[in-house]
Amino acid sequence: MLDEIKKTKDKVGYILENHPESRNNDMLLCQLYWQQWDNVHSISEIHNATPAEAITRNRRKFQSKGLYKADDKVRDGRLLNAVDVRMSINAI
Repeated sequence: MLDEIKKTKDKVGYILENHPESRNNDMLLCQLYWQQWDNVHSISEIHNATPAEAITRNRRKFQSKGLYKADDKVRDGRLLNAVDVRMSINAI
């Protein structure tokens, strides 16, 4: 079944569905993706792996559509951080 999953979007969706902890942690999401589909076993192999930005972009797309949401405390922290950044930019 896993061999039938071809697109990065579908692979990320599979991980988010089966590993809920990856919804809150982009590093864990990338690690699971690289191990599962890119067969990365050491840091020296990452240069051949799917870019982290492609993986996290797909997570953000899912979450912007209301799928595979992060925990409330993680989401609230992100929102508060975004507000702080905007306020700091406006102060400049």
